[in-house]
Amino acid sequence: MRYFDQLLRDHFSELALESFGLKGKWTTLLLTPQFVTSRHVVALVFAEGAGEPALVVKIPRQPGDNASVRKEADVLLQLKALGVGSEQGAPEVVGVLDVAGQTVLIETAVTGTLLEPHLVLENFQRVLEAGEHFVAALPCTKNVSENPDWYERTIGQPLDDLSLLVAGDSEVVDLIERTHQALVPLHEEKLPGVVEHGDLSYQNLFLQRNGRLQVVDWERSQLDGLPAHDLVFYLQYIGQSREKAQASRQRQLYAFDHAFSPGGWAIDPVTNHLRGRGVDTGLLPYLVVATWARSTATMAYRLANQGSHPVDSERLRAAVTSDRDFWLWRHSVTDWPLQAL
Repeated sequence: MRYFDQLLRDHFSELALESFGLKGKWTTLLLTPQFVTSRHVVALVFAEGAGEPALVVKIPRQPGDNASVRKEADVLLQLKALGVGSEQGAPEVVGVLDVAGQTVLIETAVTGTLLEPHLVLENFQRVLEAGEHFVAALPCTKNVSENPDWYERTIGQPLDDLSLLVAGDSEVVDLIERTHQALVPLHEEKLPGVVEHGDLSYQNLFLQRNGRLQVVDWERSQLDGLPAHDLVFYLQYIGQSREKAQASRQRQLYAFDHAFSPGGWAIDPVTNHLRGRGVDTGLLPYLVVATWARSTATMAYRLANQGSHPVDSERLRAAVTSDRDFWLWRHSVTDWPLQAL
């Protein structure tokens, strides 16, 4: 924590930190990464006597792995230019520093109550509406005429990257091929590009008293992502929470079926969202499959640059195939009644 505190002292005036309530004394709380895919170390900075953090400081988990921190900084700056800032639920950049070859991102902290599963269970309709509102408010950045390469950029290339990550794994390679075959009707469509967070799930979501969401960790975001990706991801999380399925892969698949199979409770919210984006609602099942294929494919990026002791091939495979999103992807391609919707 001394490292973070010294950073703030050294750049206190430059970053006008007094305007965030820091007046010489503050408390720093270090958050230790829990997952192999975590590429940041995070510190929360509390003004003296405050119950909520004022700032968040991020540095690379592995020295020199600056790309992830820089990406989040660039995305947040571009979001602000698009009108998406703290009022719309995203942090705002306070400063980006280069300290001895290490990129440091300082951003505003979000407010609200962490959207834990029990809170979802107790306020399901309110939480559902909060997610619908948040995703609907993310801007469209490319109309269909500006987005001719959307399939290769958002699905084809990420799946190619995943296949390279787990080269030789027959299950993943076969699943990629089956996914492209299943998505042929989607491939032929023209779709707009929309701002996409990419990870609207536990620990990234905070619910404010006014019913709005605040969302952290924009590392996996895209400025020209796919319509409905964020909403499908979010609905899976709150569906799992309602089914108390956080610790069981089989229960998570049950929650998926309950939400997205014919007659499922999530069909209407996604249909309404697509209609609002001007997208053919008949594409809903294909966009659901694409959500889990694309989310799994981000493992190629999230497992990159693991430092001087790279994850060996077997650990890489295990990290991918044990991940919840992989299970949902495989289930949506092999077991889900795609054509019935």
